[in-house]
Amino acid sequence: MKEIRPIAFFRSPLTSKFGIPRQSGLADNLVGKIVFEPQYQREEALRGLEDFDYLWLIWGFLRINLLMRVN
Repeated sequence: MKEIRPIAFFRSPLTSKFGIPRQSGLADNLVGKIVFEPQYQREEALRGLEDFDYLWLIWGFLRINLLMRVN
């Protein structure tokens, strides 16, 4: 079995699921950030991203107790 290791974490000002707007356009003043693990905090890891319109994030919940398996 392969282990999935995060390279970054998303930090949000929201601390629970309650109060999160269903329509993101209604909360334009909420700002989150992506914080990379120290070994990935390198300029070349992000080089060229400014040329794209969108960035897709693949994520998993941190506070769940499920075993993640990769085949």
